[in-house]
Amino acid sequence: MAVFLGWAVAAAAVGAFVSLFSGNVNFAPGACERLEPYLSSKLVGQELALRQITDAICDHLAKDEPQRPLVLSLHGPPGVGKSMFHRLAAQALYNRRIHDALRCPGLDCAGYKVLYGMDYTAQERHHQHTLLRAAILEHMRAAPESLFVIEEYDKLDCPMRGFFRQLLENGQVANVSMNRAIVILESNLGYTELVDLLLRAGDRSKIEPEEAQRVLKDLVFARWLAEGCEERSDTLKMVGQVSFFLPFLPLERSHIRQLFEMRLAERSAELQDLKLGSLQWDPAVIDFLTSKVDFDGAFPIEGAKEVGTLLTRYASRPLRQWTADQQQHAEQQKKQRGSSKKKKQKEKGQQKEQEEEQQEEEQVQQAAVALSVGRLRVDGSGRELTVEHAHRAVWR
Repeated sequence: MAVFLGWAVAAAAVGAFVSLFSGNVNFAPGACERLEPYLSSKLVGQELALRQITDAICDHLAKDEPQRPLVLSLHGPPGVGKSMFHRLAAQALYNRRIHDALRCPGLDCAGYKVLYGMDYTAQERHHQHTLLRAAILEHMRAAPESLFVIEEYDKLDCPMRGFFRQLLENGQVANVSMNRAIVILESNLGYTELVDLLLRAGDRSKIEPEEAQRVLKDLVFARWLAEGCEERSDTLKMVGQVSFFLPFLPLERSHIRQLFEMRLAERSAELQDLKLGSLQWDPAVIDFLTSKVDFDGAFPIEGAKEVGTLLTRYASRPLRQWTADQQQHAEQQKKQRGSSKKKKQKEKGQQKEQEEEQQEEEQVQQAAVALSVGRLRVDGSGRELTVEHAHRAVWR
């Protein structure tokens, strides 16, 4: 039987934790203030979950001596932002300043740990459990302020569920405390129930958080009780360790359009940072890209997963070609300035030359570099995207 290596790799990496923890293992000051604005700028359609998550995390961080870890259970179909959420949260929690060069996962978020589910053969189970327990305890010992994520947690087998129940219930195992930790339990369980909840409400803004919590909590309890791993009272205890059951609702067509707009705006910002112009796009471009997404009624089948794929398929090539033209234009301008400088050097005395060099350097820093604004549009065939020069823009 083939074995998926997600947890095995994590468990085998126990020795690597020591070097990782030369990085950021403590929540940085101001984490609460950074968290909600940052998450809201990157995730769409999940206001109900994000509002509760940020409030819960802020309350937890405000406690000097928490009595237990904060445990959040995230439910929803693939592609709606669950995994993206905890990556973004790690950036905001462990760093005072968020920027593109952050090594996260990595040294800049060394307290952030994700464990992935896995199926074992009967012969492997005990050995893998031993490795996994060791990896978890080593991580918590080195980083008490962990952002600890367990993906597909509803599929934990009986022994590992018992271990996590003990860990969460007592907040301490083998002299390792996790009371300051934030534990994210992630699951795809609940898609049908969340769709029903959304359809009944008619609008996601009208869904009551208590109703969503009840639906998801009952679902997890029923799943675990049916597996018969433990007494009913122990199953109740395990479910009771979760502070919040949070719905990551199915995305809708408007969210997909919003994501295409956001990704194109990011491309434009990158061009502006490089002084290579900027990007505009016709509304028809968003219509075109959205039409390529596979929907099941009102909901995209793969959530937001197709957004990046479709931008690569239809927008990346014309944008690369246009960017190359912009870079060539910038190089030509640079050469022209160099030729002009050499000519002046021949005509002017040394002192005058130095004065003009200083003036020119200041002008170069503040000079207007005329570059094009590119307009992304659907071409005449209606099957491809192309970029045309809209007009000259002045960048300072």
